[in-house]
Amino acid sequence: MKDFFGPLLILAVVVFFLVLFGITIKWCVKDARRRGKSPLLVSIAVIFFFPWGLIAWLIFRPNPLEGQRFRLENYRAQ
Repeated sequence: MKDFFGPLLILAVVVFFLVLFGITIKWCVKDARRRGKSPLLVSIAVIFFFPWGLIAWLIFRPNPLEGQRFRLENYRAQ
């Protein structure tokens, strides 16, 4: 019985981290599209340089496109 729970626990932890990694990639793709950047390049950076690629994206990502348009429209209205 003891031999059964060890591999099962390892499998559960691996599946948990794979699901968490998938959710992270999905969020990065959505965020890159919202900010007008290439989702493919952001995904590649996050996958190959994980976790440093994710940290770099979170630090250096540009403002969302909606926010830039909104600020530009406000500037023109004045």
